Amino acid sequence: MKWGLICKPSEKSFVIGKKIYEMLNGALLEYKIAEYMGEKGYSIEEIGKKADAIIIVGGDGTILMTLQHTDKPIFSINTGRIGFLTEIEAAKAEEAVEKLKRGEYHVEERIKLSSKLGKKRLPDAANEIAIHTAHVGKILLLKLYVDGILTQSFYGDGLIISTPMGSTSYALSVGGPVVDPTLKVFIIAPIAPFRHLASALVIPSDKKLKIKVEKPAKIAIDGIHTFDFSPSRTLSIEQSDVAAKFIKIDDNFYRRIYRKLSFRYPKSL
Repeated sequence: MKWGLICKPSEKSFVIGKKIYEMLNGALLEYKIAEYMGEKGYSIEEIGKKADAIIIVGGDGTILMTLQHTDKPIFSINTGRIGFLTEIEAAKAEEAVEKLKRGEYHVEERIKLSSKLGKKRLPDAANEIAIHTAHVGKILLLKLYVDGILTQSFYGDGLIISTPMGSTSYALSVGGPVVDPTLKVFIIAPIAPFRHLASALVIPSDKKLKIKVEKPAKIAIDGIHTFDFSPSRTLSIEQSDVAAKFIKIDDNFYRRIYRKLSFRYPKSL
């Protein structure tokens, strides 16, 4: 197994990354951790092509950035804040790597979003595609079509089309549901709809979506890429042919919900 290693540029991540590198007896290092260690470095794209699997030390942002450049299986160690997409916390990094070395893991696939703006192919989204009004303080008329049928038409600040994996991110903050990441569905969550005339929807991922806007808008893909969205163009969204692959060892999504999202009472209560 040829491993790649990508680290968030922080002292904590680099220290953990160095230990992992030693435990694996080497790995393909991304430029930043390679510079820290005085070793040869590679771009994320190069690691994505050369490695069989990738270990990420960082947070959700590092994971989403990596998924923009590869479809190889990833294993993630949290050194960020919430780290909902990460597999384990930093304190368990060495224990987890020993399990990886023994082959005690499985690979879980999660859907991604494919989109076109007019005829232009946009980067795939692992979390969400968000449409925002281009003018702060001005509401936007959006129209959503599902398999060619007008399904929602409303004024608001925008609209989020999310994967199940992204349901615990931006979509959750605007009132969308939490969805098991192994399901094949789209979550459609309006952003501040005027008079609450639109509600979040969960629909099968084999549906074809089209979105139109009345005024200039902005498209954001996983919070990384942005594009101008003019009224003369149509945004088309469907399930990508490429899946995100996560290496899992001993994780449970529902335990994670409780640990990451719940307001837990003190033990004394």
